[in-house]
Amino acid sequence: MPSLSDKLKRWLIATRAWEIYVLLQKLPEPENDLLSNLDDLIEDAAITGNLRLYALWPSLHKKLSVQERYAFPKERLHIDYYSYVLSEIGDRVIIRADSAPHHERDYHRKLLTNFPHHLHDENKRVCSFSGELEDFINLAVPYVRQKRKDLIS
Repeated sequence: MPSLSDKLKRWLIATRAWEIYVLLQKLPEPENDLLSNLDDLIEDAAITGNLRLYALWPSLHKKLSVQERYAFPKERLHIDYYSYVLSEIGDRVIIRADSAPHHERDYHRKLLTNFPHHLHDENKRVCSFSGELEDFINLAVPYVRQKRKDLIS
């Protein structure tokens, strides 16, 4: 039988997974069935402490990858590490953000405002970033809503 802390951990992860799902509503509806896989993703994350979620738009040749690793200090969910990537299918990265502490300065050589959080923009430049998925999704909106030029007549 799971301990109370296991149940609480699963509940915290489930809450976060649903928060992510709600944030994704700012983007066009994914063409993969994200909702039916959510329970399995939550179960895996409850075991591993890692949530990996992918939203796909094959018709736009776009993919959003959300990966978060969790810690649970004082019975609270803390995002210990994250990687958010918007790419073209085929893995050409458009923008990406993560919390790995391998950059201290942005492309202007100024200290990052929220170290270790940073974003690699469409020109692969390192920029300051809040660390919030909502901010990343807001940056991704124009790229995902963009029509492919070869489809426009």
